[in-house]
Amino acid sequence: MKLITVEICYDGGTVITDRVSLDDESGKITLPPRLCSALDTLDEWDHRESFTAHCSGVDLPVEGDREHGYLIRFHVRSQSKHSLGISSVRSQTTCQRKLNGHFAHMLSALALVGACFEVATARPLSGMLLLEPAILLVLAVLLFVLGHWCFSTRDISDC
Repeated sequence: MKLITVEICYDGGTVITDRVSLDDESGKITLPPRLCSALDTLDEWDHRESFTAHCSGVDLPVEGDREHGYLIRFHVRSQSKHSLGISSVRSQTTCQRKLNGHFAHMLSALALVGACFEVATARPLSGMLLLEPAILLVLAVLLFVLGHWCFSTRDISDC
């Protein structure tokens, strides 16, 4: 028996980290009673996203439930959380899409202001000097459309 750290993540953003005991031979985890009662309460109201155990510097998935017990599968490693954020970009929540839409709209407004500033401060107006404001205007329109697309998801009001 040894003590390891487990991390339980829920869709709503709740993350619980606690120490549990692990039987090395069977891979069975024994949770403290306070953690069992917290998990029972949270499982009623939210969906459990992940349950991982940090054992010797490696993240391992935990399987099972309270009735059958919790087990670690030692031969499967969970995906690293620090994979440069690529997985979070591929599978965004509606709240993340809403925030990305706000950010795209903000960048669109800044590109429009930048284009207007370029035209207002350019002394001799020529074709080459208008190229940069034209590119900024196209970028402003593209970012505006991208921001609008981010807001087009259902259930956006839940955030």
